[in-house]
Amino acid sequence: MERWWNVIARYRWMVVVVWVLAAGTATLVFPSIQDTVRRQENTMMPADSESAAARAVLRQLNPDSEAASSAAVVISRDGGLLPGDKDWLRAKSDEWLRRKDELGIVSVLTAFDRPEMEAKFISGDGTTMLMTVDLPKPDYDPATQDTVRALQKEIGDAPQGLSVHLTGSAPISLEYMQSSEEGLKKTEILTVVLVLGILLAVFRSPVAPFVPLVTIALSFLLSAGIVGLAATWGLPVSSFTQSFLIAVLFGAGTDYCILMIHRFREELGRAPDRLEALIRTMRTVGKTVVYSASTVLIAFFLIGFAQFGLYQSAVGVAVGMAATLLAALTLAPALMLILGPRMFWPARIGSGASHGESKLWGRMGSLVAKRPLAVLLATVLALSPLTLLFDGKRSFDDLAEIDPKLGSVVGFRKIEEKFSAGEVFPVTIAVQADKSLRTPEGIAAIEEASDAASRISAVKEVRSVSRPLGERIRELTVSDQLAKTNEGLADIRDGISKVSAGLEDAAAQTENGIGGIRQLQQGLERLAREADGAQNGLRQAASGLRSLEAAAKQSADGAGQLHGVAQSMAADLDSLATSFPELAADPGYQALVAKQRGLAAGLEQSAQGLRQLQDGLSRIAPGVSAAADGLGQMADAQRQASSGVAEMTGKLGGMAGGLREAAGALKQMDGGLGQVLEAQGGIAEQGSRQIEGWYLPASALESEQMKAALDFYMSPDGKTTKIEVVLAINPYSAEAMSYVDEIRSAVRQSLSAAGIEGAVVKASGVTAQYHELQGITEKDFVRTALLVVAGIFVILALMLRSLSAPVYILLSLGLNYFATMGLLEYIFVQWLGYPGLSWTVSFFVFLILVALGVDYSIFLMARFREEYEPGGTAAAMRKAMASTGGVIVSAMFIMAGTFAAFLYSGVDTLVQIGTGIVIGLFLYALVFMGLAVPAIANLLGDGNFLQVGSPRPGAAERMRSSLES
Repeated sequence: MERWWNVIARYRWMVVVVWVLAAGTATLVFPSIQDTVRRQENTMMPADSESAAARAVLRQLNPDSEAASSAAVVISRDGGLLPGDKDWLRAKSDEWLRRKDELGIVSVLTAFDRPEMEAKFISGDGTTMLMTVDLPKPDYDPATQDTVRALQKEIGDAPQGLSVHLTGSAPISLEYMQSSEEGLKKTEILTVVLVLGILLAVFRSPVAPFVPLVTIALSFLLSAGIVGLAATWGLPVSSFTQSFLIAVLFGAGTDYCILMIHRFREELGRAPDRLEALIRTMRTVGKTVVYSASTVLIAFFLIGFAQFGLYQSAVGVAVGMAATLLAALTLAPALMLILGPRMFWPARIGSGASHGESKLWGRMGSLVAKRPLAVLLATVLALSPLTLLFDGKRSFDDLAEIDPKLGSVVGFRKIEEKFSAGEVFPVTIAVQADKSLRTPEGIAAIEEASDAASRISAVKEVRSVSRPLGERIRELTVSDQLAKTNEGLADIRDGISKVSAGLEDAAAQTENGIGGIRQLQQGLERLAREADGAQNGLRQAASGLRSLEAAAKQSADGAGQLHGVAQSMAADLDSLATSFPELAADPGYQALVAKQRGLAAGLEQSAQGLRQLQDGLSRIAPGVSAAADGLGQMADAQRQASSGVAEMTGKLGGMAGGLREAAGALKQMDGGLGQVLEAQGGIAEQGSRQIEGWYLPASALESEQMKAALDFYMSPDGKTTKIEVVLAINPYSAEAMSYVDEIRSAVRQSLSAAGIEGAVVKASGVTAQYHELQGITEKDFVRTALLVVAGIFVILALMLRSLSAPVYILLSLGLNYFATMGLLEYIFVQWLGYPGLSWTVSFFVFLILVALGVDYSIFLMARFREEYEPGGTAAAMRKAMASTGGVIVSAMFIMAGTFAAFLYSGVDTLVQIGTGIVIGLFLYALVFMGLAVPAIANLLGDGNFLQVGSPRPGAAERMRSSLES
């Protein structure tokens, strides 16, 4: 090793120049950590996490969608919004849409665009109104941050008295990052000031602090550049990376420099030669620095095996520790050689040349040597109650991390007050099926799942393809349809009652009509009998007419004969008159002739009349016969009519009975419908929750409303859909996270019951993501803690050549951690009223306390081993405590000072981590290093170290040999 220090001594100025160039190049050429942090998501979920898988599924809903993040403009006025307020917001909406390419936005949505969603955009009391803005890039993308800054300026011209704030995922992310960066700047300045002040107090020289400050500053710049470059290759970084780099490098690096400078000062007092003093310094404390830095490096390197990206981001500190160790072994020695004794100006080497032994630590060493068991028991008993205060309460509320007066926080709280906190960050359930859900059955299954989720107590409303506005489409629910059916059944029941009454009236009228019909039957029967009599009379008349006709014919023939006789007699008389002229004049004869001629004419007329009578009778007789036949037919017809009337009377009687039976059946039907209506119990009035049925006609899929819902909530192939669950409680709260599993399970079980077997159901969103983080971080904590403990155990075992010492050192670190966390949780939860410690605090406090606290053990135990002789444990420990106690306290104050700067960062997580580190370092340095660890070492005696070969020479002999060489 002496050759190495000779090289450093010969090229000490070149070493300084190389470090300056390296740091300058890393700062100017390599990417900065902050630029990389701005591009990465704050939580950095594992790629195989459910939240990441859910986001991948949701991207399939609309692969061509340009929106990747969002913001919300919240306007409010006490007493109610004025018309001018709404006009201003409408004008902003129209203007931003016109300038969307210039502003870098995708779309703007207000109640003016979607009147049916007015309840989602305007509060019930009319005091608050929302406007959502979709952005094309993720929250942490620089383009998104530029857009948010532009929108913040755009809302600066609001009407007087109108409160306007920009909130949502993108604005919250921006202001969280700004708060972190501002806190980091404060931390940087305070760290340098505190370290400088402590160094001035420790060295009482304006020159000596120059060595650690330059060493750590250049190593920090170099490591920050390397980490920034590595981040572009995939190394996880976060806002914690740079904060921890500053605190750990300035704290641990300064501690190492103090250790070397104090020993260098001590060695200069013994041998004024700088190189000789440096060689002796590095021969003794050099190994301590290497082992101490190695524990920190190994601890932070093993963080890289964590599953959670935010935890992994601490691995950058390992890079910083490697650079710091290299600087401690090259740059710091070069500066010490350049400055030499002048480094301690105005003090002289020789007066107080060494750090001196601490009287307080010497007394503590004596007490521990005399009563180690009592001291150990007293220490454990005093600290154990503190461990019982640690309940593991954690808070995942990012909004609580930053100033509540920031616009994004005020806007969020306003939405939380007037609408629901879940409006900004709903729980999104991604559903992926192996068949299309763009069917009536598929959408009905989604509705069943939506209804199941809506039944959970913490859920305000559910939005899905079946309820795009947060409420189910009433017209398509069975309850609504049943209500309408009930109305129809009631109408039918009324109609049945009326028909039944009408049938009963008809039956009564029919029965009344049967009596008249029976009288008609009797009349027809009587007429038939009368017609039979008339027929007989007519037949007799017809027979008489035929007889008269014959008689008339005979009479006509007789009259004709008589007429012939009379004409003959008249001719005879005429002949007689001719023969006897005298007779012609005889009056008697003339009279006789006249009579004869009159008789002949009369007979002729009689013959003609009889013939006419005969002709009339011949005509009348057939008519009378026909009339007789007609009367017979009429009688038959009357008899048939009577029989038909009798038959009709029977049928009418049956009809009346049938009508009464029909009326009775209708009455039974009416009673049945009444029972149905009574059994349904007014389901329509009781609401859709009493029946989850859903009926969607295939034709409804073509409606404009359903098409819009399908396009927004379901992928084109129908195999992917989402269900948005809006919580009624703060989405960051532990209570909200406790409902995620219940929501997911309700959706999965409902889909399975609806026949959608094997569907992939995953939860996404802020609440689901942090709920998943609870499990991930707990597992990561256990795994990485075991790795860190194992790594430190190996380093301690190799350094101390001991198996027992690493065990009780690690046990002391564990007890210190739980005591620290108990006190920390009491301060912030019980005293200050926080719901819990920030969720990363327990992990980082453990990591830093173990990684850095073990340095103090190394300081003490390395000196203890150096002083140790078999059988002289108590003396060696007393000497080690007296010699290193001041160094440990100085190192503790420096490390605590760097982390105390976190208290002014303005970020709750850093404040809590800083507080925990300060408490833990004070406890470990003063209590565990001053009492517990020395007590255990004294109790173990020679069992502290492995005895290999002959006993090692004592410290005095080694020091004498060193001086002689």
